[in-house]
Formats: sequence, structure tokens, C-alpha cells
Amino acid sequence: MTHLPHLRPEDRADFEWVLNLALDVTDIRSALEQGSTAPDRHQLRARAWASATEIAGTAADEYRAYRRARAAVTHVLQDPGEPSRPPTSPGAGVLLPAVAVLAPLLSAIAGVAFLFLGYGIRLVTPESRMAPSLITSGWISALISVVTTAMGLGGLLTTALRRRTTPAPPLVVHNPAAEQARNTWQQALLERGMLPYLRQQLSASPPHPQ
Repeated sequence: MTHLPHLRPEDRADFEWVLNLALDVTDIRSALEQGSTAPDRHQLRARAWASATEIAGTAADEYRAYRRARAAVTHVLQDPGEPSRPPTSPGAGVLLPAVAVLAPLLSAIAGVAFLFLGYGIRLVTPESRMAPSLITSGWISALISVVTTAMGLGGLLTTALRRRTTPAPPLVVHNPAAEQARNTWQQALLERGMLPYLRQQLSASPPHPQ
């Protein structure tokens, strides 16, 4: 027995579409409307989802062919004229956020320390030449903390807006080969998997008591 590929999350919508199509087939819809069987439409749908692996396995070859055809055309989502971007090293992705967090914090700590020492020395020794330098350094550090904090928040806001406005790439490229493979898989899933399963569930269920 060949290994059955698991139904990928992005293909669950296709499974749901085939399930809805099967539930609307004449004999299945009539059996559900007559109420002569135990499961209703919702129960039958739940059973089909619980047996999704078994049902999808009946069209495993067509599903593999569809996935291969889809994978073969996904590279066209990138503009051929657009130069490829070099991959960003993992270290840079970790270092930059760390710097954005630590820089304002360290500047704030340094500013508080300089101001505390400067005003303390000036209070004890008003004639000291060190106190004004420490106080100036403290206010400069505080200003740096405010500026770096604002820059960090601006960067986070820009990144959030960019992610929000960037559309997700389509799951399936409108390629004739990929679309044909998809239709073939859906047809096989309907005829060999979904319809026989639903009919078996309906025939195996005992009738409602009179």
C-alpha cells in the first residue's frame, strides 16, 4: 500500500467544497430531507471531516499530481525582473531588535545616574566644576533615550503597517496545468471518496423509530 499524503491546511477549503458538493447530490440530499436515516446534514459533515484522511486517500495519486503541478508554478509569483534579495542572517534579525530595546534603556539609566550625581555634587559642593558636566551629560543621555525610543516605536509602527497592507500571495497560480490537476483531484475525491463514504454512512445508519 502506498503512503497516503496528508491533506495540507491550504487544501482544506477544497475538501470542504467537495463535501458541500457531495451533500447536494440528489440521492444524498433526498435521504437527508426524508429523515429516514440517523445522521442529519451536520452530523454527516462532522463524520466526513473526522474521516478526512481516509476519504482523501482514495484520490492520493491525483492529489500528489496536483501538488507537484502547483509547486512547479509557484516560482512565477516573484517578478522575473526583480533581483533576488540576499537572505538576511539570523544574527541580524536578533541583534537589531535587541539594540532597539537596550539603547533607550541604557541611555535612560545613564541619564538618571549622571543627573543624580551632578545635582548631588552641586548640592554638597556648589563650586565644583564636575557637577555642571555631569548634569549636562545626564540631560544629553535623557534626550538620546527619548529619541531612540521614538525611533524604535516608529520602526515598529512602520513594520506593522507594512505587514498589514502587503497582500498574501495567492495559493494557486492561474496556470492551466495546475488548474487542470486541481480539477482532476477534486473530481476523483468526489467520485471515489466523498460520495461512496456519505452513501455508506447513510445506508449503515438505522432508521428513526416510528
